[in-house]
Amino acid sequence: MSSRTTDAINEPSYGRRVLSWSFYDWADHAYITTTATTFFPPYYLAIAAPAFVRPSTGVIDEAARALARNTASSVFAFTVSCALFIAAILAPVIGAYADITDQRKRILIRITIAGAVLASSMFFLTAGMWIEALLLYFLTQVLVNVALGLNSSLLPHIAHPEDMNRVSSLGYAMGYVGGGLLLALNTAVFLLSGTFGMSADLAVRTAFLSVGIWWITFMLPLAINVPEPRIQSLNGTRSVTPLRGALVQIRNTFRDIRRYRELFKMLIAFWFYMEGVGAIILLATAYGAALGLDMPVLIGTLLMTQMVAFPYAMMYGRIPDASCRLRSAYLSMVLWTAATLPWVGLYARTKAALSVRNALGMLAADQIAGIIFTLCLGRFLFAGMTKRIDTKHAVLLGLLIYIIVPCWGYYLTTKAEFFMIGWLVGTVQGGTQALSRTIYARLSPPSKSGEFFGFYGFSEKFAGILGPLLYGAVGLITRSPRSSILSIAVFFIIGIILLWRVDMVKGEKVAVEEERAVQEAIGRRASPGDRSRQG
Repeated sequence: MSSRTTDAINEPSYGRRVLSWSFYDWADHAYITTTATTFFPPYYLAIAAPAFVRPSTGVIDEAARALARNTASSVFAFTVSCALFIAAILAPVIGAYADITDQRKRILIRITIAGAVLASSMFFLTAGMWIEALLLYFLTQVLVNVALGLNSSLLPHIAHPEDMNRVSSLGYAMGYVGGGLLLALNTAVFLLSGTFGMSADLAVRTAFLSVGIWWITFMLPLAINVPEPRIQSLNGTRSVTPLRGALVQIRNTFRDIRRYRELFKMLIAFWFYMEGVGAIILLATAYGAALGLDMPVLIGTLLMTQMVAFPYAMMYGRIPDASCRLRSAYLSMVLWTAATLPWVGLYARTKAALSVRNALGMLAADQIAGIIFTLCLGRFLFAGMTKRIDTKHAVLLGLLIYIIVPCWGYYLTTKAEFFMIGWLVGTVQGGTQALSRTIYARLSPPSKSGEFFGFYGFSEKFAGILGPLLYGAVGLITRSPRSSILSIAVFFIIGIILLWRVDMVKGEKVAVEEERAVQEAIGRRASPGDRSRQG
């Protein structure tokens, strides 16, 4: 990094701009953690299940109630799929309009305000309003996914190229912290609602209200301190309509990606295994509620997963780093957790009445034992294995661990096991996604990173459609949420097979050669006058 770039990065205005941009992840992840992942799915099932009860006799028995919960869960899964599908279609069109009209930040602000108002409007949902609940959830899911794409599109405009990895990682970390903090606050209010003289129903609806306020409040630093990017018209002309420009851009990107066989193979693999990741994130609480787990267990598990994901993501990302002295220790902890937690869960199953405190105590004991094992033996035992793990193999390892989750979920019977599954998800959730982005970057020529990552983002929005769709379809066919959750494993299996076939050496060579050709072409186009001025 040159001294000029270092000085620019150290400027107060640059630091303020970067921090303001990263606060948007802090803001919008409140919706993802509090509403979409934690409170809404079980609350929706509670107000929707009575509408799906079809008793065969005059008495509504527990079997009829369980079937109603499963049907409501399947309808919710279909809604998730539809919302993500619409977001995937709209995002490029809205992005094209923002490029042509020079209003990226302004459109992001407008979408944020609309999404926040709708998110807070969930406060008014009460028993029987399950159709209104689905509509609000559908609209906010579309808006938050479009907003995520628009915010990401600002990154190249607010960060220096040499500093982009740090700035992007900062946003990722801020999302974990901000989303986790509001979730913790809302969880505390929910658990202590009786102390405040507040009903559990009102506590959940208050959580919905807080999300919109949080989203708008922490959007303000971006609105104030991040400048509107300079105009970037599509295809070199402002006469192209947004819809046509978006379609042309997608067509051109797809055409270029086909010339990068390994990149295209990685993209397809990523799409499949992210279907599984997205399904687990979006449907975990709905599945737990369908099995009859209570709200404190569901919320506590997801809050715990959020807390676990941050440190484990930091560790997991260092496993392929040859310069990291502790990489074998990090690998040891990941493998220890994946190998021992199912056995701890099996023991917990024999203690069906195990309290939450005791379950967390067992988790803590397992992790302490893992640290002792790692320091005394594990870091030496896995030293040779760690040297052979590159970025792709680290992702493959994470996907193998992910397969344990739906398989274990199929046999889940106790709340203690639900806690342990949540911890296991947290160990690989952040790392596999972060390293997947690294693989894609290595297979892309830097001069075309904006074009290729635009298609990457488009595909990422589609990930999460098939998973909930399969979950819902299997649930309707088998009338068993256990079969639904087990079906998610197929996405990880397909993803592993496809990613294993990606030749990183060949793919990186193609990217380097293409980058060299692009730079040579730029050099040939430059006029002698331009060269003299550059000199």
